[in-house]
Amino acid sequence: MEQQVCAFIRRHQLIQTHATVLVGVSGGPDSIALLHFLKKFQSNWKLTLVAVTVDHQLRSGDSAEDCRFVEEICQKWDIPCVVRTVDVKKYQKEKGVSEEVAARELRYEVYQKLMFEKNADVLALGHHADDQIETMVMRMVRIATSNALKGIPVRRDLPGGEIIRPLLAVTKDNILAYLNKHQLTYRVDQTNADDTYTRNYYRKNVTPLLKAKNPNISETIQTLSETLSQDEQYLQEQAKEMVEKVVEFRENTREICFTAEAFLEFPQALQRRAFHLILNYLYGTLPRDLSYIHEVTFFDLLRRRNGSSSIDFPLRLRMTNVYGQIYLQFGHPSSTKSAHSSLLPVPGEVLLPDGRRIEATKVKEAPAENESTFVFPLDSISLPLHIRVRKAGDRMSVRGLNGSKKLKDIFIDAKIPKSQRDNWPIITDDKGIILWVAGLKKAETAQNGKGMNIKLTFSSER
Repeated sequence: MEQQVCAFIRRHQLIQTHATVLVGVSGGPDSIALLHFLKKFQSNWKLTLVAVTVDHQLRSGDSAEDCRFVEEICQKWDIPCVVRTVDVKKYQKEKGVSEEVAARELRYEVYQKLMFEKNADVLALGHHADDQIETMVMRMVRIATSNALKGIPVRRDLPGGEIIRPLLAVTKDNILAYLNKHQLTYRVDQTNADDTYTRNYYRKNVTPLLKAKNPNISETIQTLSETLSQDEQYLQEQAKEMVEKVVEFRENTREICFTAEAFLEFPQALQRRAFHLILNYLYGTLPRDLSYIHEVTFFDLLRRRNGSSSIDFPLRLRMTNVYGQIYLQFGHPSSTKSAHSSLLPVPGEVLLPDGRRIEATKVKEAPAENESTFVFPLDSISLPLHIRVRKAGDRMSVRGLNGSKKLKDIFIDAKIPKSQRDNWPIITDDKGIILWVAGLKKAETAQNGKGMNIKLTFSSER
């Protein structure tokens, strides 16, 4: 293991001589092996080592015992040790995040502060090759962007220095063999056996299958991660140059504009990355309810050539296309009439500006409907579907009614407040035929389709 890790450190230039290295130590096998390895090479590389361990106040006091164990190890090895306590449960409640996310965010806050306090050059963490496999596969299952497939980075910036992960060169088995060779003790987190946690499930059920098929899967995955990371870095640099050429940033305000024609001249790979760079600039911290659906609607609006139309993003960010001139700005009044318009993919869903959702699925058998669902034959309408708000003079053919009815009268009959009518979602087909005033009235559509049906679901929870 030592030779593999040393070669990995040299190849990536992770540690320089005379560096101050902050080491995150939980007491588990990975971090204990890392701390021991760095201690072993401390004099050769003339390092200053500082261990940091965090008590998350979880697991009925076990985390406090972990910290005491780390302190004892550090005292034995003559390594300064900093212990910090964080309140995960309180943070979780305040931020509305999972326990795992809360613990991670608080832990990294501690690391960041100590980087400045100790004037450290790098923070060394014990992630290993098996962690990389789990991360890559988990992201492949859940996330549709190539950027997410970079996996765990070998190094990344942290305010005050860098995070490095020297053990990505070795597997869990390598680490356990190293601990056994040097007769090192460590703590075991019992929650690691609970496969209700997503990562534990992959660790116990998926990774062993991959290793059985390819004993060298860890090297394959790490090479893939590094290659994708290098490719992504290059594409990000190109996307930044694209944004600088195309986008006009208005002074003293988070507002931008550009022409659709100039934006669409660039390759799609750069367009997608430019879109995310723009959102990062405008938002600073991306809202949690931002999804891939917003990317779909962004490019749909970008390609429209006639007239003026808008779509709304979370936190009152509006994108407007005025005959090919694109504007993104905050602060549109929520009480005024919305020009919200977007495509509804089938299957797929659209998050509306007010937090409600409309989902479209394909079903073979037509299920029973209720006021929140609408089912109709796929071959009875023209795709794609659109979601928009009402227009002056809108009428629709209402199911069960011999003729059409004004949308104004539909809202009045349903006693919908005037303040809500201008933003009420209306689903049309590609010919502009109104199919559904969501949750209120359904159109008369052909009922004898020969193939699949479309099921629309309107979630009114905000």
